[in-house]
Amino acid sequence: MKKIFIILIFVLVVGCVWAQDTSTTEINGITFEIPSKYQDGKLTDDRYSLENEFSIQCIDGAIPKHIGLWATEKDFVESLTIDNHPVRHYYQYNEFVHDNQSHAYFASNESIYEIKWTGTELTEEIENMIKNTPSSEITEDTFNNILNESIDIYKQEKIDKLNRDGEYNYLEAKYKQDIQNNDKYNTKLNEILLTYRR
Repeated sequence: MKKIFIILIFVLVVGCVWAQDTSTTEINGITFEIPSKYQDGKLTDDRYSLENEFSIQCIDGAIPKHIGLWATEKDFVESLTIDNHPVRHYYQYNEFVHDNQSHAYFASNESIYEIKWTGTELTEEIENMIKNTPSSEITEDTFNNILNESIDIYKQEKIDKLNRDGEYNYLEAKYKQDIQNNDKYNTKLNEILLTYRR
């Protein structure tokens, strides 16, 4: 009888372990339940990632960098609310991974998070991850304004970089032309080129 009881306890414990299909990770003070298909990832610098398949991170302070590319080169966008969390979902074909990738931006507490996964659908697993975080203290209007302003900042930074690159290319071509024509060595032009940052 004692053996049967021990075996029964063992089966129940092992059964519970096998039935568990999520693990958790803490990011910026919030615990996220990670679906079983995205487990075995790594937590580095407040970013949980599983190769190119999945990642989640808090993007406070770097929203233009994280949302800009996806917002400007998207194939699809939708805005929705999931259990008191304003959400914006983008997807686009990614040549690096040879598949579609989705990005969901959402607010929880006073922070904004990004979840990235392979595919085009805002799956039940992703929705549940969002639902299981604390409600947003950021209103939907404020959330949308933050994202829209971040997209504008990203676009302006790209324009500024193109202008800097264009000016650099012009000055470099002029400098090479001066050397090729055996013109007087242009020290000032050389100094400008050396101080440019791409």
